[in-house]
Amino acid sequence: MPYPHVFITLTPEEKEKISKELKRLLLAGKYQKRKPLQALWLSDQKKIFQDIANYLKVTHRTVQRWIAKYRKEGLNAFFYNGI
Repeated sequence: MPYPHVFITLTPEEKEKISKELKRLLLAGKYQKRKPLQALWLSDQKKIFQDIANYLKVTHRTVQRWIAKYRKEGLNAFFYNGI
């Protein structure tokens, strides 16, 4: 049975920061490093874990860990060594 889903709500500032970083990573060809930020973005859009996992081709548990990390540590936890 999947864990209960918890949506996140990004602030406008967080959305702007994520958007800029996603563009930077795309231009740098670092597609895999975009996935945690994409998961946050999609959760903010009220997509459930399984849908996010399917779209990003990762496990449901991976998405759950990324969301839990955001809820515990905030967005800055995803901005280390270029993610």
